[in-house]
Amino acid sequence: MRLMAWNCRVGAFKRKAARTAPFNPDVLVVPEVERLDGELFLDGERQPSLMDRVAKSDWPRGIGVFSYTGTELARAFDDLGLVSGFAPFNAKRGATAFNVVAVWTFKTDVAATSYRQAHEGIQRWSDWIRQAPTVILGDFNIAANFEGGKAWRDLLNLMTPLGLVSAYHSFHRESPGEESRPTYFHRGSDSSTWHIDYCFVPSAWASRITDVHVGRHEQWRDVSDHVPLIVDLDLD
Repeated sequence: MRLMAWNCRVGAFKRKAARTAPFNPDVLVVPEVERLDGELFLDGERQPSLMDRVAKSDWPRGIGVFSYTGTELARAFDDLGLVSGFAPFNAKRGATAFNVVAVWTFKTDVAATSYRQAHEGIQRWSDWIRQAPTVILGDFNIAANFEGGKAWRDLLNLMTPLGLVSAYHSFHRESPGEESRPTYFHRGSDSSTWHIDYCFVPSAWASRITDVHVGRHEQWRDVSDHVPLIVDLDLD
């Protein structure tokens, strides 16, 4: 199974999809996707087998959720807009049934709630998360080495009781805040970098991760200030 998260930066994903499609992800989560209503085709030779987008009705950008392999993805709840940065889906790939949560956190007017939509979503839907193996991935906009790391610690305090671990940190054996591969380049700069895009998987899956790849900035800087995070698992 291949899981992929990439913030495409201020929309235009229809054109940028040609960059992600060759990776053939089973699940692709893309924050900042423009409205795709009525779009039948995205740029690129390979087209997704499934395409959805979750956002508040008045927002020009939202979270895109795609599959290129026929993986089934269906919204788990009808009221996703209430926690718009945390979108739960029921998924099935072959005989494997699991949950997927697409994440894109954002700044609010209240500092205490900024970039904490994932925290709020986990608290709200923790019972649903416990019902099946769950993958939570996307742009969390927090880092263990940013502003004392409180938001990161709070996130782990919610993830750990649910048996979820960061695929990147588990596979590369790097400590949070000491990541050698950043996922975000602030304003496109190589001198201001952060690791803020994550994929959390069940701890039982950690030993089945075969690769965790982080894209190179020079190959993606023309289309985004983020690079992709790709997680490969052997679940067959």
